[in-house]
Amino acid sequence: MIKKIVLVVLAVGSAFLCGCDNSKRIDKAILIDCIVVTKNDYTFVCISDEEKNELITIKEESLEKALKALESEHNPEVVLSKLELIAFAENTESEKYFSTLQQIKNNYAVSPSVYTAVCSNEIIKSLDKAETVEKSTEQIMLLENKERDVSSTLLKMNNNLSKSKKSLLYLPYIRDNNGTAVEKVEIMIKK
Repeated sequence: MIKKIVLVVLAVGSAFLCGCDNSKRIDKAILIDCIVVTKNDYTFVCISDEEKNELITIKEESLEKALKALESEHNPEVVLSKLELIAFAENTESEKYFSTLQQIKNNYAVSPSVYTAVCSNEIIKSLDKAETVEKSTEQIMLLENKERDVSSTLLKMNNNLSKSKKSLLYLPYIRDNNGTAVEKVEIMIKK
């Protein structure tokens, strides 16, 4: 009888002692919906429960350093599994395309179908709204259906970049918010 009581106490006690102490809590994480890459900084569009998403801008020379700064400044886990769009500003150097793609592909769990585009200043200013990100990705899909050589996803971009030392990418260029203003832009990347 004493053995049974001891076993029951141990079983109940172990249930309380074996909690989720080392778990990743979603309420303590920064969920990134969109990354905006400009000449001088990186802006992270974070999913918020309000109408507008939260914007966090970090001035760094690489995405790796910007993500580390984001984690150290805001403390919680940075989650890129909800990433939908990587938006490059019009004046971004071509080397940033390759380094950003490689950093995300090699170090984070993201969908290979994350969309990538070059965006006008008008679009970049409105990416804090979830509907702008959604509308942009819809436009990219429509363009890709018409233009087969457009490399709009991380998977397709990576396949194109793996082919040679010098790569030419055709990325979607989103000029404004109406549905007809998407075209393709050529980017030469030297690795």
